Amino acid sequence: MIFNRFFKPKWQHADAAVRQQAIATLNPEDASHKAVLHELAFNDGAEAVRKAALYKLNDFSLWWQASKHDSAERLQQLAEQTLINQLLQNQVDAKLKQQFISQCNRSSILEQLAQTETDASIKFTLLQRLNKAELNIKALYDPVLQLAQKRQLLGQIDDEKTLEKLSQKLDNSLQAEVQEKLAKISEQKQKPLLLRKQLTLLLAKLNAARERSSVAELPEQLQQYQTQWQQLDAELDCLGAEAEEFRTKYAKISSQIEQWLAPKLEQLKQQQAEQHKAAERSALQQALQQQLDALDQQLQQALVSTDISAAQQLELQLTALMAEITDADINAKTALLNRSKQLQQQLMRLPELAEQLTGLTRIVADWAALPLPDSAEALALSAEQRQQWQQHWRQLSKSLMIAVPASLLQAKTDLQQQWQRSERAFGQQAEKIQRQCRSKLAQYRRLYAAGKYKVLFGLFKGIEQDYQQLTAPLQAQLSKDYDFARDKMAELADWQEYIATPRKQELLAHMQQLSAELSESQMRQRADDVKQARAQWNSLGKADPALEAELNTAFDLACEQAFAPCRVYFAAQDALRAEHVKQRELIILQALDAGKDLAEAKALEFTVQQLKQAWQQAGAVDKQHYSALNERFNQALLPLQAQLKHSQQQAAAAKQQLIDKAQAALQLAEPNLTAKALKECQQQWKALSSAGRKQDQALWLSFRALCDGFFNARAEQFEQQKLAEQAELQQFESVLSALSVELEVAAEQNAFEAVRQQLSALEPHSVATVQAVRQLLDKLSQKQQRWQQSQQQREFSRMFDLLAEPELSAEQLPAGFRDCFNAQQEQQFNRQQLTLALELLSDQPSPDAERAARQQVQLLLLSDKHNQGNTLDKHSLLKRWLQFGAVAEAELPLLARVKAVFIN
Repeated sequence: MIFNRFFKPKWQHADAAVRQQAIATLNPEDASHKAVLHELAFNDGAEAVRKAALYKLNDFSLWWQASKHDSAERLQQLAEQTLINQLLQNQVDAKLKQQFISQCNRSSILEQLAQTETDASIKFTLLQRLNKAELNIKALYDPVLQLAQKRQLLGQIDDEKTLEKLSQKLDNSLQAEVQEKLAKISEQKQKPLLLRKQLTLLLAKLNAARERSSVAELPEQLQQYQTQWQQLDAELDCLGAEAEEFRTKYAKISSQIEQWLAPKLEQLKQQQAEQHKAAERSALQQALQQQLDALDQQLQQALVSTDISAAQQLELQLTALMAEITDADINAKTALLNRSKQLQQQLMRLPELAEQLTGLTRIVADWAALPLPDSAEALALSAEQRQQWQQHWRQLSKSLMIAVPASLLQAKTDLQQQWQRSERAFGQQAEKIQRQCRSKLAQYRRLYAAGKYKVLFGLFKGIEQDYQQLTAPLQAQLSKDYDFARDKMAELADWQEYIATPRKQELLAHMQQLSAELSESQMRQRADDVKQARAQWNSLGKADPALEAELNTAFDLACEQAFAPCRVYFAAQDALRAEHVKQRELIILQALDAGKDLAEAKALEFTVQQLKQAWQQAGAVDKQHYSALNERFNQALLPLQAQLKHSQQQAAAAKQQLIDKAQAALQLAEPNLTAKALKECQQQWKALSSAGRKQDQALWLSFRALCDGFFNARAEQFEQQKLAEQAELQQFESVLSALSVELEVAAEQNAFEAVRQQLSALEPHSVATVQAVRQLLDKLSQKQQRWQQSQQQREFSRMFDLLAEPELSAEQLPAGFRDCFNAQQEQQFNRQQLTLALELLSDQPSPDAERAARQQVQLLLLSDKHNQGNTLDKHSLLKRWLQFGAVAEAELPLLARVKAVFIN
């Protein structure tokens, strides 16, 4: 037995230090050594040995087991910290890691894993299990997770402020979904207000339906309103208590309309039945009217064709139709019977009617046989015969009981129109010749009065020819003027030379007196005067043969002297026009060279306008030169205009694209995005060149209408929203003022909770009202917190006063401290050390004699924080302090120091 003790393995030695040293010689790779290490790690009585064995094995599953089952709390904490380090450093197999995660209930450990895990599946599982918003938000920025996993996490975030921050930081793959969620949140905020407007409008329409719609249209209109109500009713839950009010109003208005509509519909049904009967009577009357018209037409055709036998056969049909009209229930029975009787009378007078129609036919045939006249005389000869035919026609047609057949009347009308056209043609020709002759006679008088006798001889020959072509009545109208001209021609034949000599001498004297000094404005008038004087000289005819040559020479000299200033002026004008030609040639050259260095549309348009303006301001040139120059100028402008047109087309296309982009922006669900897009379009529009005056103006009006429409509507919406917010704020002000007063006087927890419940029951919608409610809630929280602190201070003061009594029981303490009082479970610190720990956490001074002890306690606290990740607070330390039970007399100074920590 003695030898057994000497040769026993060191790991079985009674001394724990020897067993701990023996662990260093064991190899965990050897199966037998591993079994020994396993036995030491979990069954050895010494904590240090178990710790050394665990370190030697260094297996995650063993550390895990030790953290749960080891008897030493320190070793459990060490095992747990080792587990965490291996997990955070990814030293654990994925399957084992997942198993650990599924069984671990420590959220602090799981949170650390969630932040450091690099496997997307495990990380996502941790996040789903923890379900903490702050972790999910951080994970959205983590590249480890897949896009689908991030989208699933994003779906769990509904806080608007958080989403707004995310929209500014997330990449494009998730930004659209964030914007969509923000848009839905905004829509949900606006939904109650919009729903109220829709419901109010629907109820108003329903209430006004009786006045605005007819009884016949009302059932269909009510069905449409009911469909709209059903669609809105599905969304009423978002209005809370108001939903029932709207449902009650709708039911009340619908009931009132149905009660009012029921007798109206019955009355409408009766009216429709009566209208149906009236329509049937009208249809029957129309059918009888059509039959009577058909018989009348057949009778007229028989009469026109003088078919007496066919007309007589219609009598039987007429008799049957009269019987049918007599039995029919129609309104116009009397009128139809009277017309039937008229047709019956016509049938009785068939022979007489046939003879009268034959006479009318004969008139038309005789008139048609008469040829159309080819002269005014022939037209006059046939006038009497035509008048007789027309008179006879009037007599026969007046005595007819029926209207003249249309075909016969049309034939007579056609003949009458043909002869009237002939009459107008001959009359217009005669009037033309008469006007021409009258004009010549008036001209004869003017020339005679002016002394221009030479031309009167030729003029009178024309007068004579026109006068002879006129009829006697038209000649009689011009006889006075014709006789005057004829008599004067006889006189002029003898007095031509006598009259011309003094007139020419007078005209010569006038030309010799004209001044040689003229202003520029008088040049054109002087040239016209000289030209007119030469024409007048030639019209005077021949003067006395002895003076004719001398007068002609003197007159030519006087005209030349009078025109001399004009010749000089016109020569200067010719030179000036030649200079203008050079100017225009230069403009053409400028136009040809202008397009070489111009690329921008604005500069090109400005150059074209300058060239056109210069061309318009250039001086006048001869007409024959101007046409050629203008054609060359237009040809020179063609390349510039083509280039300008191309630039304008590009600008028009770009502006149309901006219009399309603006229209697309108007379809966006978020108004802020629409406004941003429209402002960008406006800036881009400013940078574009002109698209041509007309097209640019049209495009600008379209673009401006889109932008102004949106921004005006938005401004109006903001104004309405502002008014609504002001109205809501005014509505809430009285309630908030009352709650503010109630809060001021509140001094108990029940009073605070009552104010909070009233504030929570409010449903503000506007920003200002929400802010006012939030401010009052903050004020309530602050005051409640101060009250709680005051209550806590009183509670602590009362508890510390009780602790000073040696016979204190747990039931006397506040409920939160009863269970820990005298529990005697504190193993790490004694009451003095806990007092120092409380003073450390509260930054309170400790006695100088305990400075070293304070530093030791501080090191222990830091070690626990580093190893376990726990952060202590005053209340947990106080509970540990109370575990030591009643305060002994020697511990009263410690009690005073603890009291100073909690009571200021």
